[in-house]
Amino acid sequence: MNSRVLPILNLLGCLALTALVVLQWSRERALDSQIAILQTELATARDQTAAETKRAAAFQRDIDVLKESIEATQQSAEAAARDLAENETQAAEQQTALQAELAAAREQIESWQAAIAVRDEKIQSLNTELVATRKRLDEAIVRLKAAAR
Repeated sequence: MNSRVLPILNLLGCLALTALVVLQWSRERALDSQIAILQTELATARDQTAAETKRAAAFQRDIDVLKESIEATQQSAEAAARDLAENETQAAEQQTALQAELAAAREQIESWQAAIAVRDEKIQSLNTELVATRKRLDEAIVRLKAAAR
């Protein structure tokens, strides 16, 4: 009886090992497809991050230019105010003209400040998007590492 049972047990063991190999192979294929998807997402996230970084740098340059323009406008407004103080003794027409220039400069400063506020909001929203993108990237990396294990 031992001579008959041993080949049957051997056959059952081989079948069990074959089933185990097929199971592991199918799991590995599934993990490989997940890795491919995650790598695609990672590449997309990196591209988005690079694009957002470029956009943020462009916005920062625009803000810097606007700040310089505001400073120049503020300095010209201060110069206009000094000129106004020096020319108070002049005729009423000249004083009215200087006051009009000063008011225009202040309106321009206010409009630029409003533009800067809008730009700051855009930058803040881009920063929020960048943080979300970075979070998705970190999650993708964690999933990729977990899938690699």
